[in-house]
Amino acid sequence: MDSVMLKQNVGDAFERIFGSAPSAVVTAPGRVNLLGEHTDYNGGFVLPMPLNLEICIAIGPGSKPGHAELYSLNFDARAEIALDGDKADEWSDFILGSFRFSPDKPDLAKGYSLAVGSSLPMGAGISSSAALEVASLRAIAALKGEDEPDPVAIAIAARRVENEFVGMPCGIMDQFASSVGTQHMALFLDTKTLDYELAPLFSDHRFITLHSGVTHKLTDGSYEQRVKECNSACEKLGIASLREVGISDLDRINAIGGVEAQRARHVVTDNQRVLDGVEALKSGSAGLFGKLMVQSHLSQKDDYEITVEETDTLVEVALQMGAVGARQTGGGFGGSIVCLVKEDLVDRWCEDMTTRFPETTVLAIS
Repeated sequence: MDSVMLKQNVGDAFERIFGSAPSAVVTAPGRVNLLGEHTDYNGGFVLPMPLNLEICIAIGPGSKPGHAELYSLNFDARAEIALDGDKADEWSDFILGSFRFSPDKPDLAKGYSLAVGSSLPMGAGISSSAALEVASLRAIAALKGEDEPDPVAIAIAARRVENEFVGMPCGIMDQFASSVGTQHMALFLDTKTLDYELAPLFSDHRFITLHSGVTHKLTDGSYEQRVKECNSACEKLGIASLREVGISDLDRINAIGGVEAQRARHVVTDNQRVLDGVEALKSGSAGLFGKLMVQSHLSQKDDYEITVEETDTLVEVALQMGAVGARQTGGGFGGSIVCLVKEDLVDRWCEDMTTRFPETTVLAIS
């Protein structure tokens, strides 16, 4: 479903459920990460790009002061949240947190109505939660008449929602890609400084995002455990952040041993792969970029231990079927893989993969 159709459907649903036209209808995209996994909360480098899969929110005044009345078009379900209430471990938490942390400081004593629709699957590793946060913050801004809110401020606020309200200790990559990224361009981001640069995609190759069929949930504790292990590595290395070490420090990293050495080794090598990947994009070297993707996947598998059997198999077969590069993308433990495929092979490759693995779905071709 394209963006125009999605906005039309969500706007129509708002009017049907709440009895009046919405004041504003906004969208925010999901993202696929090309290189640099779990580096963002370590102050490192990342290389995501936004997808044409989006979350859409229609917003308007509500009839119940101090509450937001919600309608999910995808679930055909209504919900109501008290704007001064606590999180409930539901999808509505991302909206409630956005009201709390919005740079536009909405009046929480007023009432609001929101209809939500999505072309972005949940649990696929392409940042449905970040898109919901960014869309919510954009909707709140639009309701106050701010048509073009500062995208960096939106990304920072969305990360606060995730960290401080939802309780997910993620970095800022997902929110930044959704808020600041540009369609059909890779986004090179330094998560320590928030300096960023757009990089061109390859003219003769396409990035294909393929959902493995294994849904992940990063709030199950595995993600948080990786954050703790990275912090422990920093303590053993006597540094504040893994950003302070690089490829030249691998002997020092290996010397600390144990799981901390594994985690730090992945972060440091994936940071370097991002830097090398940006240069590969700029020089048009799809072959080099593909090799970096494969190296990144093996690092996720062996050092960070966040892949699953299904994604490992998909990556292996994707390469056998002609992909130049392939890797698991997103927080891990399921979700999606991203593959680099020569343009004239894309249709056959997609058909071969989905035929061999019927549980998979091609989510995007970029």
